[in-house]
Amino acid sequence: MNSNFWKLTLGIGGVCACGLLAVAAPLPRADIAANPAWLLHLDCDALRPTTIGQHVLAETEKPEAKAKLAALQTIINFDIRTQLHAVTLYGSSPAPEDGVLMIYADFDPARLVTLAQAAKDYQTSPHGQTVIHNWIDEKKKAKDGVQPRVYAAIQGNRVIFGQREDSVARALDVFAAGASNLASSKAFPELGLPGNAHFVEAAARKMKLPDSDPNAAILKMSQSVQLVLGESQQQFNGALTLVADSEEVAGHVHSIVQGLLSLAKLQNDKPESVKIANAISLKQEGDRVVGNLVLPAGEVVEMMKADAARKAAKASKE
Repeated sequence: MNSNFWKLTLGIGGVCACGLLAVAAPLPRADIAANPAWLLHLDCDALRPTTIGQHVLAETEKPEAKAKLAALQTIINFDIRTQLHAVTLYGSSPAPEDGVLMIYADFDPARLVTLAQAAKDYQTSPHGQTVIHNWIDEKKKAKDGVQPRVYAAIQGNRVIFGQREDSVARALDVFAAGASNLASSKAFPELGLPGNAHFVEAAARKMKLPDSDPNAAILKMSQSVQLVLGESQQQFNGALTLVADSEEVAGHVHSIVQGLLSLAKLQNDKPESVKIANAISLKQEGDRVVGNLVLPAGEVVEMMKADAARKAAKASKE
């Protein structure tokens, strides 16, 4: 069976990463390597009870979505709407192939292994007391005559995926007693704090972007970028923090971002962009530039509905 759990789980991670999806599960610092180049955490438990989360769940009750979820649940034997708790992605370098994906869910390990064994050219290799499973990734084309593979392992309530065996192995090593991890590191100290109301936490250090990217100038001037999104008292809130090399450089970043916001406020043909730009407050704090966004969650839901309607209209014309 090619449509095995592992591939479907990757799809689940993609759905969460697009923002389409209780004990909350904030960023698990102890599960992440000490100095990641980038990371993204999606707390599905924290998202689920919010205004935005309830809108997403309502969308899954529509006939087409409901039928697809029912078929998925039959295969994987758990309901992603209630039993998928969190998704974490991180990488030790900017290269995407070095990244790992960890999915936290209520699953049956034996069921996963049985489904994985049905994948094309299924193989295993030991790593300490854990087994790393791998199979051919039929969704990707061969490169230099070599067919890409997917590597995965089960560790407690986590399923760990990677494009390289050594990436999954290093992720497993983080769980070993005495191993260094983000909890014992000074990297991104504002992320993963207990009691926060964030359902998205993300960060990156010194990203390499092509000069053609409109955000390249800002990000090249920043040592690191951090993003958090959440909802409290029916208010959607987000904060983007850019950490520069010095207070002077931060001043330049502040000026550039301020200019971009001013331009966005003039886009009368894009009322939603204008509304977002007007809801952002910008300030410089030493070597940091912080942008805060606050909007009624109901307005964000209306933006999501409008965006979905535009996409549906475009698809019907194609």
